[in-house]
Amino acid sequence: MFKVLLVDDMEISRRQVKRLNLWDGETNFYIAAEAQNGQEALNILRQEEFDLLITDIKMPKIDGIELMKETAENSLCPCVVLLSDYEDFSYARLGIQYGAFDYLGKPPEYNSMLDLLKRVEQHLLKKKREEELVRSLSEKLEEKIEDTFPTAELEQLIEAIKTKQQDIVPDINRLCRAIGALFGDDPIRTATALKRSMSELVSQLKLHYGWMVNFIDSTRYKNIDFLDDEGSGTAQETFADAISELYGSIRRFEYGNTEDQLENRICRYVLENVDAELSIEGISRVLFMNRKYISEVFRQKTGELLIDYITRVKMARAARLLSQSTRKTYEIALQLGYRDTEYFSRLFKKHMGVTPSEYRNSAIES
Repeated sequence: MFKVLLVDDMEISRRQVKRLNLWDGETNFYIAAEAQNGQEALNILRQEEFDLLITDIKMPKIDGIELMKETAENSLCPCVVLLSDYEDFSYARLGIQYGAFDYLGKPPEYNSMLDLLKRVEQHLLKKKREEELVRSLSEKLEEKIEDTFPTAELEQLIEAIKTKQQDIVPDINRLCRAIGALFGDDPIRTATALKRSMSELVSQLKLHYGWMVNFIDSTRYKNIDFLDDEGSGTAQETFADAISELYGSIRRFEYGNTEDQLENRICRYVLENVDAELSIEGISRVLFMNRKYISEVFRQKTGELLIDYITRVKMARAARLLSQSTRKTYEIALQLGYRDTEYFSRLFKKHMGVTPSEYRNSAIES
């Protein structure tokens, strides 16, 4: 079960949340404590661990935004949800900039809160798995390379991983791809092959992992000539295993949390999933962000509505399929998530100026 701290200066508002009947077995969350303002909430958070903080924005002493900032800076709670009477987008944007998971209007509706709690649960479970994987990685590295590195450098490596738990997102698929790409199907058997692979690993780490650049420049595996020593086969395999695991288990943040980077994340997700039934609601679930927020950020940054961008990308994909395949129009429509072929054809003509069949004929003639 996940523990919830509910914070609101108005008792009636707290009652409205509790009366949603989501806390007694309907979900895996229960309200373990309540607070009337931000200061009282901070006092509780410093004494007890909670999984979710649900807080109003406008409160005396310390408001919800300040409470969230303090919570994030001191790692007092892994997930924060804001409640607010305000419809002003700036409050939601400010809250999410400081790390809020999402926000709901007051009083929250049953279905909205239920949907949010399901997403919070997924987020918390994923976060716990990541932390366990990072701890496991630290332990494995400590076991595998304690005889390879001098003590000081070993401690630096382990500490670098442990202190970066909040910035590391392990990815098993990336691990498999990285090892496969670097080492192939056959294990490393010679010092020469190991040295070549290690050089590539170091280059990739320096290229992709900003927080590791200084560490890479200061440790012994920058200079890997010692791998040519005879009789070092065990050390070579141990060293290669440890570094390849480190490389594969760290998934770099290609995009961060700024609004410019959020725009890139949205665009990339649409491009990579163009054949799926894309929707703003679905994208918001994947990004763990409020649908209104991502829609507004995208519009402000691009000048285009997100739904229009999704349609534009799908129509470009449809044009490619029409010109490069013999598939029927209805088949292409279904592939792109459109079950109504007539609707798909109207959209295509609106964006391309011609019907799908006219476009295909033109492509064949040219």
